[in-house]
Amino acid sequence: MTSLSSLPSLMQNVNYKKQITKHCTGLALVLLSCTTVSAQSLKPGDLSDFEVVFEVGNNLITAGTASLQLEQDNDTWHYSLTTTPRGVFKLAGKGNISEISTFRAIETEESLALQPQTYKFRQDNERRRAVDATFDWDNKTIEHTYRGKEGREIFTDPVLDRLTATLLIMNALRNDFEQTELPIFDTGRIKVVEFTKSGSESLKTPLGEIDTLMVTNRNATGGSRETTTWFAPSLNYLPVKIEHRKRGDLVARFSLIRLKNEQSNIELGKALPPEE
Repeated sequence: MTSLSSLPSLMQNVNYKKQITKHCTGLALVLLSCTTVSAQSLKPGDLSDFEVVFEVGNNLITAGTASLQLEQDNDTWHYSLTTTPRGVFKLAGKGNISEISTFRAIETEESLALQPQTYKFRQDNERRRAVDATFDWDNKTIEHTYRGKEGREIFTDPVLDRLTATLLIMNALRNDFEQTELPIFDTGRIKVVEFTKSGSESLKTPLGEIDTLMVTNRNATGGSRETTTWFAPSLNYLPVKIEHRKRGDLVARFSLIRLKNEQSNIELGKALPPEE
């Protein structure tokens, strides 16, 4: 990647700036009815604190960094995504994204069930993009505010938010996951998202090669956008690379630069994969 300072004109990238800011909000949908139940089963030891930091950009520019963090606080888990812009994006006041989910891991007879409790989304302090949601599992409703308007969603099957979905995908890969669909609360409504295991790849990094499993997700009802995420089994299935595409063209790439969990504390020093 090259920095914005090497580009001949900022105006040449106005359209890209709009797209990458928009697609940064989709990191959590990297993040599940056609597969077996066992592929979606979480065990008590499958969840643990971690932080993954990415460089955000594409083949031309670097737009900033994104931090994905999971922390436990007694019986509640806090899962957050924070995107921080740099360079012209910072000067323009664009790309500041905060996405926070709190959830509980409820023990059942065979596994853990993830139950979101609250969800909050903010982008560039724009009121029209703000989302606040509270999940009521007794009454199976989601009370939410989106674009300043209050609403309610009713669900029958278990539902996740955009962040907790990534945790279920990470675990499903431990159990021979191939393909499935998930109901996910996103921007004021419940959507069905299709996830497919799309291959494997060994990524070259400054610390050596990392074997990964690739998962691609898209709206189950169709659309031009899709996201592919590279999960690393040797790093407890954490995501190490993410690419957002629209009509097949690369819009944004998230490349690992730092990772910390119970097993590893990695500082790559530059984005993954390195420039060729």
